[in-house]
Amino acid sequence: MPLPRGPRPKLPPSPVNPLRQLVQEGREQVARARGDIRSLADGIRGATAEMPAETKTPPGSPSAGTACLSCTRDHYSTTSAALSEGLRFARSEGIKHPEVTRRLGIALDELNILERIDMAPDQIGMLSEPERKLAIWALNKSRDLRHTIGEIKTVDDMEKAAAQASRLREEFMTKYGEVRQSYQEECETCPALEDLKSYLERRKRGEV
Repeated sequence: MPLPRGPRPKLPPSPVNPLRQLVQEGREQVARARGDIRSLADGIRGATAEMPAETKTPPGSPSAGTACLSCTRDHYSTTSAALSEGLRFARSEGIKHPEVTRRLGIALDELNILERIDMAPDQIGMLSEPERKLAIWALNKSRDLRHTIGEIKTVDDMEKAAAQASRLREEFMTKYGEVRQSYQEECETCPALEDLKSYLERRKRGEV
């Protein structure tokens, strides 16, 4: 049977073309994402390369081991406060009052931690010479105060212990402040800071 003459009907558009376009757009987006990720990674590597290497402070240097001395300061402060509070209760309620006993225990705990942990031989061995002298002085004073507290039997005994703790705290604070000041002066020209200053100056000049 012959086909009818005249214009042929238009065929519907192929559904493959839109899919092909979507695939192409997806490839372009993936390529852009890869470029962004590569650029970000390069930036991170560059920033890391510019950072100066971490400088570790060797044992015995001015800033090494100062933590145990700052803890000693806190132990003395807590001990003095506990004895002062205990003395207040002892004067009004008697030396055997539970609050007196509790605060005596706090004071002893603080000194025991100071002597057995913060001032342990391995900790003192990490200190510089000025720190080591102060640490040994503080350790001996702590033992004296601990023995005084252990001998408390009367309100008068507790008054003496509280006064001794207060004097010790103030004296240690003075000595500790002097040691820290001397370290600040030494560290202004210590090698680690000089290296950092040199690096920052060279970076400003665009040399690194």
